[in-house]
Amino acid sequence: MGIAAVALMGGLRALAAPLVGHHHVYTFFFAAIAITSWCAGFWPSILAILLSYLTADWFFIAPHYTFDFHNYTADDFVGLGAFVVSGLAIASTSEGLHRARQRAEMKQQQLEKEATERKRVQQALEQAQAELQKHAGILEQRVAERTARLTTTIQSLEGVCYHIAHDLRAPLRAMQGFAALLLDDHAPNLGEAGASYARWIAESAVRMDTLIHGLLDYGRLGHLKVSLVGVELETQLESVLLQLRTEVMAKGAEIRVERPLPLVLGDAMLVDLILLNLLGNALKFVAPGAAPRIRVRAEVGMKAARLWIEDQGIGIPLEYQQKTFGIFERLHGDQSYPGSGIGLAIVAEAAQRIGGHVGVQSEPGRGSRFWVEFQLAKNHNSALLLAQLNRA
Repeated sequence: MGIAAVALMGGLRALAAPLVGHHHVYTFFFAAIAITSWCAGFWPSILAILLSYLTADWFFIAPHYTFDFHNYTADDFVGLGAFVVSGLAIASTSEGLHRARQRAEMKQQQLEKEATERKRVQQALEQAQAELQKHAGILEQRVAERTARLTTTIQSLEGVCYHIAHDLRAPLRAMQGFAALLLDDHAPNLGEAGASYARWIAESAVRMDTLIHGLLDYGRLGHLKVSLVGVELETQLESVLLQLRTEVMAKGAEIRVERPLPLVLGDAMLVDLILLNLLGNALKFVAPGAAPRIRVRAEVGMKAARLWIEDQGIGIPLEYQQKTFGIFERLHGDQSYPGSGIGLAIVAEAAQRIGGHVGVQSEPGRGSRFWVEFQLAKNHNSALLLAQLNRA
């Protein structure tokens, strides 16, 4: 490429000789250097510079057809140096432009490749999203179907359990009644052992009836329609204490209520169940011969209130405190502290139905502190102020 470009430019210079004479000897050869540099690269352009000088000196600089370096003047060397420097500048600039074009082409190719890859990834992502939405729809449909079947099954089981428990009470009452008649009318004929057996039958029937009654209460909570309204804890507490007055008097219990109590969001019947079972446990689980000492108080926060029912009873070991709200969880035998083992499970379920929480803090021998957290009704502050004014 360098030889051909120099030969071509040399021929053009020879043809232009009648017009330019001895002037512009190297001008045509700049084009040869530029063509060589652009088409073949930097090093071929160096060869083109050398060939251009030799061609110009041989054909167009006097004396012709000879290399007469030793007769060069200062102007000749300046002209030669200017030609070499200009040629190198052309070659370097052309090489730089060539490399810049190559980099631009490579960058363009890279961008096109990235655009193609991005388009492919976008298409794959859209396809994956479509498949995910399809699977999500199928999964949602399956979950809805299974939830509906599960709800139907639970409702059926609750109904069956309710009817079974309800129907079991009739024969139990018959057992209790006939055992009582047997003891009243035929005790002399039964003997001491027979009478004892009859009493055990009657007591077992009573315990069984209590257990079934607790199951009915617990099962009823699952499908009970709950209406959340403002409930005055003081009014509910007074109603429950009225129900427990016989037991309170019989045991000589002391119940101290720290008023006022807040207005909370709940259901009156469920709040009654919570208070009745917690106070009933506080009255029951005391040391033999000790009188129950119970304290009822409330801690009011910004959005919730925590009602505490504290006793000085036998307490609960730490390892059993998490189990106390489970159904049929009992820490003591029927002989020491009779009961169904369902009361605290009813408390937990009732609190959950009205959006509340329950818990306990206890130490063996130092009593228990049960708490129930209620949501506050919106106008609880005005209700507390009114209660305080009424008592003043």
